[in-house]
Amino acid sequence: MTVASALAAVSVLAAAWFGGSWWRVTHDDVAKRADDRDAVSAAAGEALAALNTIDYHDPGPAVDRWLDVTTGQLGRTLSDDRQDQIARATASRTVASAKVNQAAVAELNGDTARVLAVLDVQLSTNGAPSATSRARLNATLTRTGGVWKVDSVQAAA
Repeated sequence: MTVASALAAVSVLAAAWFGGSWWRVTHDDVAKRADDRDAVSAAAGEALAALNTIDYHDPGPAVDRWLDVTTGQLGRTLSDDRQDQIARATASRTVASAKVNQAAVAELNGDTARVLAVLDVQLSTNGAPSATSRARLNATLTRTGGVWKVDSVQAAA
């Protein structure tokens, strides 16, 4: 009986220790910050790829996607220029797509983040063969309504 009691006591202590460890990890600020970094990185990758993607055959959905992934002045500018963007893509017969090669969250402060990204962009205009280029970008993202959106993007030096 004493061996069984000792094993039961050890089991209870182990369960309490693992339960406490689990609770600390799930309620830890470091874990929440890591989750935020992951969310920023994923949102930035999707948004930057979308902002470098369009097909002149049907440019409207691509431009609408640009509006979905942006906010602030960038979002307002793209919204105001929506028809011009569509007209430019159609006139130049632009087909572009992008994939994120690398991305890193450089800063994360509350609802604002800065991301450095490298994209591989496939671009064809005026019926020319598609060419691949590499774009290095600095982007600022803002969390609006619980969603991370790009509010500025610039070419990196």
